Amino acid sequence: MSATEQTCYADEMDTSIADLETALAESVHRARNDLQAVVSMLRLQARAVADPAAREALYDAVNRIQALAHLNARLDGRAIGPKSVIDGLVFFEGLGMDIRSMHFGQRPIELIIEAQRRPIPTIQAKPLGLILNELMLNALKYAFPEDRSGEVKVEFVGRKSGYVLSVKDNGVGIDISAPPRGTGIGMRMIKALVVQVGGSFNIGPGARGGTQCVMQWPAPA
Repeated sequence: MSATEQTCYADEMDTSIADLETALAESVHRARNDLQAVVSMLRLQARAVADPAAREALYDAVNRIQALAHLNARLDGRAIGPKSVIDGLVFFEGLGMDIRSMHFGQRPIELIIEAQRRPIPTIQAKPLGLILNELMLNALKYAFPEDRSGEVKVEFVGRKSGYVLSVKDNGVGIDISAPPRGTGIGMRMIKALVVQVGGSFNIGPGARGGTQCVMQWPAPA
């Protein structure tokens, strides 16, 4: 291949990559707009529903769709190929900011994020983000009733056995022997997402009161 042909080939490759990046950005933007439209419709429906349980279920759906939209915004720009990764510290601190803005409002609850700089495959990051969102919703709904103040701590660490994500609160605690509160959909979602990343999940009373949720899954090779 001559020097001229090599230059033309390189220019064509640059153009193709630029076209792909533009198409990706446009598809991400359209998906974000579509999710926002769904959120708006569900909110309208929730306001029109008289049954409190149905209204709460619709608002739960709104929260989950918003969490998915935030995850898409954080991850889609980084997912360059199936082997791409994201820094655990950046990922979980960013999720903490999103969760505060979506769910906390003026509630007197402190969210603490402690995460190590460990590579997380982007293919695992989305289910992990959805799991954390569900755990935070559960803590805010059940651990701190009647605007009780408190603290929720999220820790992400790497160990020899793999990665560990824990969510601990100092709320009213949990009774494992009691029947599930609410519909139980959130916990079923969590368990399904944990299986998706090949992990395990445990929930129980914390060592100093409150509730502790611990998830473990294999670190990337």
